[in-house]
Amino acid sequence: MLPLTTGQVLKSWSYLQPDTIALIDAQTDEARTYAQLDKASDQLAFQLKVLGVGADEVISFLLTDSLGIITLVYAIGKIGAAWTPLNPRATLADWVRQLEHCQSRTVIYNRATLPHYEILRPALPQVTRWIDVDNAVSLPVEAIPPLITPFSWHKLAGLLYTSGTTSAPKGVRHTHQTLWGWNYSLLQSTGLSYGDCVLNPYPLFHMGGIGFTLAAIQAGATTILDTPFQSVHFVDSVHRYHPTVTFMVPTMVQALLDLPAPLRRSVTESTLRRLTTTSAPLLTTTRRDMERAWPRLEISVLYSATEAVYSLLRHENRAKDLCVGRPAFGARIRILDDQFHDCPHSVMGTIYVRGLSLFAGYHVPAVGTKDAWHNQWFTCRDVGYLDSEGYLYLIDRANDLINSGGEKISSLEIESALQAHPGVREAAVVGVEDPYWGERIHAVVVRATDALTQEQLYGFLAERLPRYKLPRSLEFVPALPKGETGKVLKQALRAPLAIAPGSTAPPVLP
Repeated sequence: MLPLTTGQVLKSWSYLQPDTIALIDAQTDEARTYAQLDKASDQLAFQLKVLGVGADEVISFLLTDSLGIITLVYAIGKIGAAWTPLNPRATLADWVRQLEHCQSRTVIYNRATLPHYEILRPALPQVTRWIDVDNAVSLPVEAIPPLITPFSWHKLAGLLYTSGTTSAPKGVRHTHQTLWGWNYSLLQSTGLSYGDCVLNPYPLFHMGGIGFTLAAIQAGATTILDTPFQSVHFVDSVHRYHPTVTFMVPTMVQALLDLPAPLRRSVTESTLRRLTTTSAPLLTTTRRDMERAWPRLEISVLYSATEAVYSLLRHENRAKDLCVGRPAFGARIRILDDQFHDCPHSVMGTIYVRGLSLFAGYHVPAVGTKDAWHNQWFTCRDVGYLDSEGYLYLIDRANDLINSGGEKISSLEIESALQAHPGVREAAVVGVEDPYWGERIHAVVVRATDALTQEQLYGFLAERLPRYKLPRSLEFVPALPKGETGKVLKQALRAPLAIAPGSTAPPVLP
């Protein structure tokens, strides 16, 4: 099967099932069928052409309206231009940096983001076209012919910026072909199909928000957009809209687990049958809590990035600790050592991927991104191994792996041990520069009860971890710093712990 452009995918479904609901905004209860979404994006595409938007432009948008964002994404695709979302909660410096990097000359905003526009416009004289989408030129829908500008599927479709949790955000280029492949790999791996209803709590400037929505539309399914995520509202959406599938980051899952028991149990007293965690590793303790709370729910783990879909751990293989499953549909995985030789089974190395879902490269590549490639194989620099059955194990994100006393130590393993204590609500572990150890292990813990002491927690860990994996220092905090999608920002945890020349290291545990 040849890949279709995003516009061709939507139009095909609008012909086949025009009255099927494509999108629901859970915040406003507004809905659009496939026919309505196709017509609305045709109309908006025509408006953009009237306003002079060209087929080879990168169009930035600063919007908060969920249905409007997805409509705009399809409209931009239909005229052969490329889209890139701006995070409405970012700073002026972040917006300027992204707009200068992607070289966008057109920015689309609406009434809700008008205050952002008023701050942004004076800082960007190079942007020549500012479009208020609420006041754009309009024509009656029936007056606009079906609109898809013919072009190659190798053309740039979208430019998504990584979250920047481990480095400066990078512009990930997806053509219509690679976007189709990313979606197809996801659909075939997870079994998502046209009969499903997907509850999506991800923000729409993120690959989880846009990517999972485009994938669901590629399957002909219904998507409920429920952003920003709030645990109680999420449960309400489960009962109001009857989804069958949802994707969540582990911190969202933890927020559901922290709800009062009746609300927590009600998640599976519904049509919801599958919950797939993404974007961050799922700790063994969290997964076991999920299985106890929701025994009827199929729980799977998707290992993916904006750049590619790596692997999926299916519900039936959930007993494998630290495992992220077998390669996703259309993906191949290799584990390479520092000399780019394949590692034997169960030997740790850098995870590389290639295949159907792989992106088309970074936009204006930054320093260091060339190291992400080896002979057309790509790596996010994560560390793991393959076992003899072909299962992939994610030991740690490369930037989070701790090198202490010559030993490479997984922060995930220590976090899982910490969260096994009933007095721990959340935990994060980082490596901090140390003149003796190279890096020392530092644990940051959110307590479930104030009665928990450092000594109790250290004793608990000492029964479960070898001495060299025990934290050398530990602190209690009211909350962990997190990004927009719920990922823990480990950079923010490391920064105040850096030891300046001549200063004294924090006290360490015995």
